This record gives sequence, structure tokens and C-alpha cells, in this order.
Amino acid sequence: MYIEGKMSKVELSEKLGRYQKQARIWLIVGLLGIAGGLISTVAVQDAALKTILVAALFGGGLCCVLFLSSGAQKKMKTLMREQLGGLFQAELEKSFGPDLHTPEMRIDQAFMKTLHVPDGQWEECAVENFYEGNYGSIHFSAANVRLDHVYERGNVRDGLGTWQDMVFKGVVLRCETHIPALSMVHANGRTEDSPRGIMTGNEIFDRCFCITAEREQDARVLLTPQFIALIVAFKQRFEGQILCFCWEGNVFSLAIETDYGFASIASDVDMSDLDAVRRSYCNSLREMETLLDLLMKNTVLFGDEIEKEERI
Repeated sequence: MYIEGKMSKVELSEKLGRYQKQARIWLIVGLLGIAGGLISTVAVQDAALKTILVAALFGGGLCCVLFLSSGAQKKMKTLMREQLGGLFQAELEKSFGPDLHTPEMRIDQAFMKTLHVPDGQWEECAVENFYEGNYGSIHFSAANVRLDHVYERGNVRDGLGTWQDMVFKGVVLRCETHIPALSMVHANGRTEDSPRGIMTGNEIFDRCFCITAEREQDARVLLTPQFIALIVAFKQRFEGQILCFCWEGNVFSLAIETDYGFASIASDVDMSDLDAVRRSYCNSLREMETLLDLLMKNTVLFGDEIEKEERI
């Protein structure tokens, strides 16, 4: 395996393994401290002692999780990027061609606002491993996205604290289609509070999704039996939940709530085993290829260029 820079394979293996071990230890210590602080609020009767224990255990636990464990993870990611970035980039380009970065296919905070993720009260958006390229006949972009609701909680006497609740964590995938949507078509996962929306007659699809559109007739042109079968198959194949999707112009976008990470290393991989690190990274690319292969079965939307020219 080629390793960039001056660090040897043995040195890199030892350092990555050490950072991973530190991150896990501090996470465990932090979670134990947080649990101890919560227990103290119930089990301890003395008010002064309770305040001290909660501050020490709960506050210390949060510091361990947010700063020490997170800090070790950041150091590990930075080291990987510095030493293995060239290898990872080469694997990406081998699978999906050069990174394009066109404005139409961006995945950023502004775009996520337009996607209207359910339970969409969020203030912070983190986008990782964005890549735009081509696979077969599909021009696509993908990224790992996390949305957090940030708010203050507490009272004036004890002080206000800043809290974070994760609203969404998963993969956002955008694909260029050969058929445009004349007006935006949007779908959210159906809940008890969802309106009736546009019904397609497919029981599984209608039970899972609530479709809305600026003009219903535009949506019905796109919601063909082939497209509906594609979404149902996609939902069954992918390990996760399609939270929402939208179709605007020639771009079809969907947000998938999942533990899968695109162009990333699985959390259970031993970072000291560099061969396992590489395999895990490549496996994440193969998983995306599998999803894009599934999309390409819909030749009307994602047919090859010859088919596209013949229709024109």
C-alpha cells in the first residue's frame, strides 16, 4: 500500500490505533460520568452534595465525550486525510471519475433547507465526503450529512446550557435525470400527521410516502409504475430509511437515514490494520455503486446517452 508523506506504514498504523483507543476510552469514561451525574440527581438527597456530584460527574462526562473523545477522533481523521488522502482520492476517481463540483448538484446547508427534512427544526448542518462524478450513465453527487437542532435549556437560577439533538444523520444522493419535473415534486415519509397527499394506487408506496407538488398533474406524469417500483426496491435494498425525496428540474434528490457512510471507514474497523482500513473504504464505494446500479435499471430516467439521443 502506498503511504503519502514521511510516516512509515508501521508508524501510521500505531498512531491511528492509539487515537482510536483514546477516543473509545474517553467515550466510555464520559458516558459513565454522565450516567453517574443523572443517578446523583435522584439518589442524593443533600442539595449541596448533589450539586457538586452533578457538576463533577455530568459536566466531566460531557467534557470527556465532547472534547477528549471527539478530539482524538478529529486527530485520527486528520492523520488519515494527510497520509491516505491520495489513496482515497484515487479510489474515488477510479469508481466515479474526476470530482466535478457543479453548482446544480451541490449538497450544502442551503440545499438541505429546500429538501424539507421531516422534523426539520435544525440550525447546524455538517456535510462530509461530498463527491460529484459519473457512474455509468448517471451524473450524481453524494455526501454524508448530519443535521442538529441546537437550543438552550435550563433556568435563570441554575443557568442556561446549550444542547444538541440530532435531527438527521445519513446519506444525501442527487442524480441527474433525462426527464425533467415541470414543477417541484416532494415526498416525505408518511406519518400519522401527514396530509393525504397525491395517491398513486400502489399500496406499499402510498403507505410509506406522502407526495405533494405545486401541480398534481406534473407529479402524476413522473410517478409512473416503473418509478414507483424503483423507489420501493430502493427502500427494500438499502439498509436505512428514505426520509424524503424531491424532483426539481432534471435533478432527483433523496435523503436516506442510515448508519452507512459514503466514502468512509466503518466504525468497527481496527484502525491499526491499514489493509482493513482500505478495504472498508473501498466497500463503502462499492455500496454506492450498487445503489446507482439499481437506479440505472430505470432506463427512462437514467438510460445511457444513446437512448437519450434516440428519444430526442
